[in-house]
Amino acid sequence: MNNGVSSTGSVTPAETGEGDGTAPAGVVLAQASRGADESLPWLVSRGRALPLREWAGDWRFARIRSVTELVEQWREHESHIRALTSRRETRDRIVSRGDHIGSLRLEAPIRPRDIFCTIGNYRRQVVEAAVDAGDEAGAAHRRGAALELLAQRSSTGEPYVCLTSSDRVGAPLGTVAIAPGVDSLDWEVEIAVVVGATGQRVSPADAAGIIAGYCLANDLTIRSRVARPDLPALGSDWIRSKGMAGSLPLGPWFVPAWQVPDPSRLRLRLSVNGAVMQDDTAEDMLFGIERQLAYVSQHTRLRPGDLLCTGSPAGFGIHHGRFLRAGDVVQAWVTGLGEQCLRCVEEVPQAWADRRRTPETEQMQ
Repeated sequence: MNNGVSSTGSVTPAETGEGDGTAPAGVVLAQASRGADESLPWLVSRGRALPLREWAGDWRFARIRSVTELVEQWREHESHIRALTSRRETRDRIVSRGDHIGSLRLEAPIRPRDIFCTIGNYRRQVVEAAVDAGDEAGAAHRRGAALELLAQRSSTGEPYVCLTSSDRVGAPLGTVAIAPGVDSLDWEVEIAVVVGATGQRVSPADAAGIIAGYCLANDLTIRSRVARPDLPALGSDWIRSKGMAGSLPLGPWFVPAWQVPDPSRLRLRLSVNGAVMQDDTAEDMLFGIERQLAYVSQHTRLRPGDLLCTGSPAGFGIHHGRFLRAGDVVQAWVTGLGEQCLRCVEEVPQAWADRRRTPETEQMQ
C-alpha cells in the first residue's frame, strides 16, 4: 500500500498536489536539501525545483541561505521576489532544468520567531464541540446556546490566542514521534500566516499589509492535557497540550501573499489512514485573518518571521472518538498551500537511543 511517505521522508509524485487543487498556482519557496548538500531555499513550480542561488548572479536576495532569513528581510526584498517568481522565464527554467520534488528532503519552510495559535475559531467546530459535550437529550439546547454565543462573539468579542514554542515546528513529510504517555494526540489542519513586517496596534484594515505569505500547518494537540483538573479556575494549559516536539508540522511550501488574494476561499482537509476527518473552508472562521493579526498586535509586537495559526475546522479526533497512534498516516491539505503526509511512530526514549549507539553499532554503520 502506498502510504505517501518514502523511506527518506521525501515527496513522491502523488504528493505534489498536481491536479487536485492543492498545488500552488505560481512559483513558491521551499527549504530543502539534496543528498548530503546543505539545506537551502528552493524555487518550486509544477513538481520541479531549483535552488534560489541559481539566480544569485542577477538578484542579490538569491544569495540568502534560508527562507527564514528571506522572510526576516521581507520588506527589503519583497518586490524583487515578486518580480522573479512572476516571470514566465523563471517557471520555464524550473520546469526544464529543475530537480523532481521527490528527490529532495523537504523541511519546514520557515523557523518562526514567535508562534501564535488562535483557539476555537471555526463556527462549526465550536458548535460540534458543544453538541459533543453532553447527552443526546440536551444536544439541541447546547447547539442553540453555542450559536447564540458565536453571534455575540463575532460582533463584540475578540479572538482567543495562545503562545507556543517554536521548537514544536516539524517537517511536512516523514514521521512524527509520539512522546511516551501521550494517548490523545489530536489533529488540527490550519492556515498559517507568516508575518513579514513589524506591527504593533495594527488595525484590521492595515493588517494585510504585514503578511508575507502562508503555509499549511497541523497543530497537533494532546487533547487530554488541555484542561487542568487540579486548577480548573485557571483554564487551559497550552504548554502541556501544545508543547510536544515536532507537533507543529509546517509546509511544505511558503506561498507569498500575492498568490492568495482571498484566504477565506481556501479549503482545508485532513485524513487519517485515508478516511477524511476534516473538510471545510476558511469562510467558516469566526474571526478573519486580519482581525486575528490586529488583535495580537494590540497586546504584543509582531515581527518578521512570526507565525499565526488561524484555527481549525470541525472534525477533531475527540469528535470522531479516536486519536493518533503509532502506525497512523495523517495527511493534510489546503488549497494552493500543498499537502503534508506523516506517519505516526512511537518516540524512542533517549536512553534506548544512546544504548543502541554503542562503538560496535557505530562500526557497523
